[in-house]
Amino acid sequence: MTRPVLLSALLLAGIAATATGGGSAAWAQSNGGARALAPGVKVEVAPAPGSGSAPAAGKVDETALRYYARIGDGERMEAEIARLRALDPGWEPPKDLFAPQPTATGVDETPFWTLMSAGKVAEARAAIAEQRRKSPSWQPSDKLLQELELAESAGRIRSASDTKRWQEVVDAAAAQPEAVACNRLDNAWRLAEAYAELKQTDRAFDTYKTIVTTCPKAKERRDTIFKASRHLSPERLRELSALGATANPATGEDYSAVRSAEAELETGRLLERLGNAKPGALSAADLSRVQGIVRDKQDADGAIALGWYFQKQKNFAEAQSWFTQANEWAPSDKAAEGLVLAYNGLGNKAQARAAAAPWKGKSSRIDQALKAVDPPRGPSGPGGGRTAPQGPSELDRALARHDFAECLSIIRGTIARSGPTAALLQQRGWCLLELKRPSEAEAAFAEAQTLAAREPAKGGASAPGKAGSRGPAASGLPQTATPAQENAYGQAIARLATGDVTGLTRDLPRANLTATQRAEIRASLMATEAGRALEDKRYNDVLRLLDARKELEPEPRNLGIVRGWALYNLMRFDEAYVQFKSIDDRLSTEESREGVSTAWKTIYHDW
Repeated sequence: MTRPVLLSALLLAGIAATATGGGSAAWAQSNGGARALAPGVKVEVAPAPGSGSAPAAGKVDETALRYYARIGDGERMEAEIARLRALDPGWEPPKDLFAPQPTATGVDETPFWTLMSAGKVAEARAAIAEQRRKSPSWQPSDKLLQELELAESAGRIRSASDTKRWQEVVDAAAAQPEAVACNRLDNAWRLAEAYAELKQTDRAFDTYKTIVTTCPKAKERRDTIFKASRHLSPERLRELSALGATANPATGEDYSAVRSAEAELETGRLLERLGNAKPGALSAADLSRVQGIVRDKQDADGAIALGWYFQKQKNFAEAQSWFTQANEWAPSDKAAEGLVLAYNGLGNKAQARAAAAPWKGKSSRIDQALKAVDPPRGPSGPGGGRTAPQGPSELDRALARHDFAECLSIIRGTIARSGPTAALLQQRGWCLLELKRPSEAEAAFAEAQTLAAREPAKGGASAPGKAGSRGPAASGLPQTATPAQENAYGQAIARLATGDVTGLTRDLPRANLTATQRAEIRASLMATEAGRALEDKRYNDVLRLLDARKELEPEPRNLGIVRGWALYNLMRFDEAYVQFKSIDDRLSTEESREGVSTAWKTIYHDW
């Protein structure tokens, strides 16, 4: 999709600023002949009349159209031209559209329109009242008053929607239907949402249907389908998508994105089912569909999900293929972990070790996976003092399956039979963390630390790794953590999960961690602080923290979304749109679509 920067869109439409002057005055100048306002919409341009000229009388009120022309809002010009043509099919845009158009009394209404465009409706009312006090003979144009009433109605709809007063949304829309027209699409979405929240699903569907069959823009229809996905069943969503892709097509609009919207939503549902499904739970058709989409999008996360799906089925060859694909698209320790375990399942231990090599010592996720390939034996094994089985232990197999509840059960049984060891308690901490029980995990790591100090030193032995990891630091040589360092690292991760950011920040310089572990914790702290800065509306701090964090680790998707909202709230709307769009293009989700839609509407002054 073309980057929706207003001036860029106008350039593409043939309304460009001259090399020596910018702004609406520059691009509005005519070189003669027809002038493109937007793709497929042209007007004839005549020389501007004298400054004292008034607009020619016509059958429709052109006040708003002239205002949009004057400020260079091509999106609204196109919508207003379409609206006026619907009122009067014989009407054509005036040739003097870009000429100054004062009212008969010489009062320039531009300040009032500007206030409304900025959402300052009450201020616009006050300014009009003050102007009437100064000029008693002046009357605001009918169009100005109409737009003011519409803006007030739109404000009531937004306010009621934001506070979940759904019936008031419906009532406000019924009182002013034009407030939920295509040129105020956000209000129409809010109306549909209100019907859905009031359990009036048929009326919600009818509202969405009206949008996708009457609003001409392909993007508007696509976004409407995504909005509707929160409230409609898959069957009704498919019906909506079919209508949006075929009904009342507008010249120059490509509705392929509308056709693919439902498919994208279905993909999201399939991937969610894939992650939670028991082996064989997906039909062959569904599995084939999600595989095709993941390939088309080159979606590494989707490929990893497919890998684990096949791994659980013990279809190690298919799992290995998908983990390999994920690692080619976006190398990560998550993809490498799956690859190690898939190769091990195939009995190819050499390949498993080779897949682990780039991450060994950097990612505890990989160090843990390697235990399934080369199980610990002797005194350092899970039994603590007893010879381990010749092959993957029951605990190793549970960890390979990511069955963390079983991990706790096995450790509990082993301790009951043989007593606790530092290694077992440490592994218990990692499994508790995976089960989102950080306070218990912190206690487990602390107990492991105490017990490790009493156990005989084991030269060169590395501690059991955790089953999950935030990934390697971006710099530093591989380091094998000592048991003490691994326990300290586990406690730090647990403290992060409990929200002890202040205490952890204070204690981090003195913590017994490897350089890699310290960098990872620092990156996590920065991510947490960036989230808090966003909540506190310290948007420059958000960007500063995220930029500093990127020097330690690549920026994950969730922090990319945070960056987008920081840019948006700093009114760097173009940059925010590019940020959200790049994330959405990789994998479209509700949060990425919301960012794209909000930034787009703001760029086009959707009020």
